[in-house]
Amino acid sequence: ERRAPPRSRRALLRTLSLAPLGLARPSLAATATERLRKGYDGIEALLKNWDKETFIKCGQAGQVALAAECDRDANKVPAALGLKSTDAPLFKVEKLFKAAITPDVDIDAWNLATEQFVQHSTSAQEYAYTASFGEYNPSGGKDQVAKYMDLSKDELVLARDALRDVLKQIGGL
Repeated sequence: ERRAPPRSRRALLRTLSLAPLGLARPSLAATATERLRKGYDGIEALLKNWDKETFIKCGQAGQVALAAECDRDANKVPAALGLKSTDAPLFKVEKLFKAAITPDVDIDAWNLATEQFVQHSTSAQEYAYTASFGEYNPSGGKDQVAKYMDLSKDELVLARDALRDVLKQIGGL
């Protein structure tokens, strides 16, 4: 997509003054905000349906099993965070943050929210990764998998909350 050169000195200055701050053109900001919102909705859906989405198999047919005895799917967490597919809404989330920022955003609050999202989403992913191998580690087992999945869920809640804050700042919620 090729852009026409600015038609006035004011348009040129506006373009140049926003560039160093990483502030995007309105169409890019709207697209980034939409992807952030879809990512937020995906995280929210995973959290609301956590057991249904993360339990693979639980006990034998006709038997009652404890949650700690069930097989779990840790891949749902990185998928919701945009780490499994280039088509995921949160794929390369840092670039989305740069594209979505607007001139009226409080930069300190923005930095805090985006840094918290990155921190908590990274922790959620790391706990989910650890959970995927928890049964095979020494002194591991299904109880260790359950422990790390719970830790991953806790971090995912914090990541969702940080992303909600980001979206509120840019009017995406």
